[in-house]
Amino acid sequence: MAIIQPPAPFRLRGAKWRLLSTVQRNRSEWTKRSKGIAQPGADMWTVSGDFVTIVGADRALPWKAFYFALRGSANAFRVRAVEQQQTTAANPTARAGGTAGTTIPLQGLPASSTVLKAGMMMTVTLPSGHERLVGLVAPLVSNGQGQGTATFAPELGEIPAAGAAVEIQWPWALVNQSNEPPGWDVAEGQTYSFRVDAEEAL
Repeated sequence: MAIIQPPAPFRLRGAKWRLLSTVQRNRSEWTKRSKGIAQPGADMWTVSGDFVTIVGADRALPWKAFYFALRGSANAFRVRAVEQQQTTAANPTARAGGTAGTTIPLQGLPASSTVLKAGMMMTVTLPSGHERLVGLVAPLVSNGQGQGTATFAPELGEIPAAGAAVEIQWPWALVNQSNEPPGWDVAEGQTYSFRVDAEEAL
């Protein structure tokens, strides 16, 4: 699987982000009470939306070439998960002592500050090469040495190596096109519209 770079960051209209969790819910026939049980396997992001309309055949060519290079769902691409830059702070790296779960120790943060708020996102580079999108469930706060621990969901699934890249400015999801084959619609006046319908490239 190759990672194909789009000609420019996607600007999706009507973007829909979903996090599919691996949970089995059982309900008692007697009490009607239910219980959710987490199952093995990674949670998975999906994203869909229409790409901003492009007017002019020549301007659409780089995007056609991008879609050709995807070869359906064979190759992956990145979609930004935020509408604006979250912070101007430099991107940190992972410290030793991380886990495959829902926390990661970081270094290279601004000293003694709240770097990100709960609800903001990060992308963590994992040893397999996968780039895992996660959402913070608590603020990311640094100490005087520029170190902090991020707490998030979903689980990473792998233990990040010390020094692994972590994106906090413009986090993204690494995805494959799904369901609909990649392509475009053409309307009157050489007006092109492209569709993204993708799932995380686990």
